[in-house]
Amino acid sequence: MKKCFLVLLLAAVTLPGVYARGKTDSSVAEEDYVVKIGRGVTVGLCSAPFFIAQEKGFYEEEGLKWDEVQVDTGQTNLLLTTGQIDVTNNLLATLIQPLANGLEVKIPLGLHTGCVKVLVRPDSPIRGPADLKGKKIGTTGMAASGTVITQRYLAELGIGVSADNLEVEWVIYQSADLPLALERVQVDAIAQGDPTAHIIESEGKGRVIINSATDDYLKEEFCCVIVAGANFVKNYPQTAAKFVRAIQKAAAYVQNNPDETARLMAEKRYVAGDPEVNAAILKTYDYRSSVDGARIAIGRNTRDLQRIKLVGDDVDPDVLTRTTFIALEGVPDSLFK
Repeated sequence: MKKCFLVLLLAAVTLPGVYARGKTDSSVAEEDYVVKIGRGVTVGLCSAPFFIAQEKGFYEEEGLKWDEVQVDTGQTNLLLTTGQIDVTNNLLATLIQPLANGLEVKIPLGLHTGCVKVLVRPDSPIRGPADLKGKKIGTTGMAASGTVITQRYLAELGIGVSADNLEVEWVIYQSADLPLALERVQVDAIAQGDPTAHIIESEGKGRVIINSATDDYLKEEFCCVIVAGANFVKNYPQTAAKFVRAIQKAAAYVQNNPDETARLMAEKRYVAGDPEVNAAILKTYDYRSSVDGARIAIGRNTRDLQRIKLVGDDVDPDVLTRTTFIALEGVPDSLFK
């Protein structure tokens, strides 16, 4: 096993909505290819299967040769399309617009559900999502996963979230400033990811009114997915399948052993925070990864984003799903069926 820890500084110029076509070197024999696994500089519990695959030897069990490449998560789409990394994980809600704009990647696996919440102050008169109409919602950016998921949820309730019918006000903050903005009544609610959202709730500083892990509208949808470079999958399909199978095994381990996973991640300093808190968060997610679950989630997200006018009417959700989703040969749909 070869492990390479690098931070990529990419000097590239791209136009909005335009993605470079990567050139993965196809001259290397499949059995000799070393897959480049992208890992964010700042990591969270969503990446737990990557660490478990490494620590429990699932990559080696599949006969995979691999390097781990540390990357700026804001650059992963470009790194995938230019072949500087081959695979990573990402929040699906943030991928749909780039996919509609021409991003050429493949999604072979839905990794887990959950991880985004909307919170209000404990004493807030807001009792549920429908009460957010006319209110201020703090978020980290309009393209952030928390924003998109909240927009989808509110649109389902009939609340206007598009530019021509906006019935909520979005206020942008740094992620670390969102809890304080809520406490100081600068906003009525915040869209926040775990572990911060879980900590705010557990400390009694916020009350959850939308939880993508438990609410009926979102709880069975895979929010995080495996993303692979299109040329990598084309040139090295067997290697891609080995990687996905290893991650499936690792995700199943996380699902069945959340306490051990949290302890190991803290012990190895993969993720900061209290292991007991992290274990409690992991138990709210569903890590029963699914190939077909990825296909369903792509189509559902695309249709929802089209409804709220974040994706153009000229985009066919079925076509976008077919061109993005891939079921790799030799990869089972799920280890839980």
